[in-house]
Amino acid sequence: MLDQAIRFGAILAHLDWTNPPRPPLIRGGIIDTPLSPLFKGGKADFILEVGSGTRGITAFLDLPVVGVDVAFPGDPAAGMTALKASATALPLKNGSFATVVCSDMLEHLPDGVRKEAVGELLRVTRGKLFLACPNGSAARRADGLLGRLYRLLHLPVPDWLSEHLDLQLPDPEVIREALQEQRASCTEIKGEGVLAHMFVTLLISTKVANRFWAKLFQSRPARAKLLVKCPLLRLGPSYRRLWVVGKD
Repeated sequence: MLDQAIRFGAILAHLDWTNPPRPPLIRGGIIDTPLSPLFKGGKADFILEVGSGTRGITAFLDLPVVGVDVAFPGDPAAGMTALKASATALPLKNGSFATVVCSDMLEHLPDGVRKEAVGELLRVTRGKLFLACPNGSAARRADGLLGRLYRLLHLPVPDWLSEHLDLQLPDPEVIREALQEQRASCTEIKGEGVLAHMFVTLLISTKVANRFWAKLFQSRPARAKLLVKCPLLRLGPSYRRLWVVGKD
């Protein structure tokens, strides 16, 4: 939960609802069909999260969210309508969602389809896209060191880290190019440093620690936003970057 508070806290700090979102006509459950019948006119004022898993940003916000992922290994959160789909072929109309969130998903795709996924995210956005992921050579070195540390301590390497090592983290230049090709105007924001990331990863390595951080941050977006303001988090090279892309 501490790692989620850091990565979603950065997004929450820039997420502003000027109008209360309309809830989807279907809330909760998993569907396999396009979502256009779920809201009037094929447009939605609530959040689309691509690569959400079963919880995603709903761990912090009590707002209706449509979560997209290739699989949901459990029941989705109460505030989520889950849609099984690929990030490279979203079954949604152009400009379907006012707000699109994609946090730590892009690095789990093969390098050859990452630009395609960025294009799809922008296609379904009509307001703002919040795109965040670990990237760059410093982040790759940090992941490699973490992998060696897990093996040295005879601990199982987490699935997310195994995928990072197998697929390699994207270069920030590739993401910038993908956004430029779509002629998208964006602001790039540096996230936590590699040292902070490695320290946090070790802090959340036990279930006891995770329960503590969950009690501290779950359903408390103000605390997550306050956490990411800590200057110590940003010491050294960045592990993660956030792109806030406007299509207003």
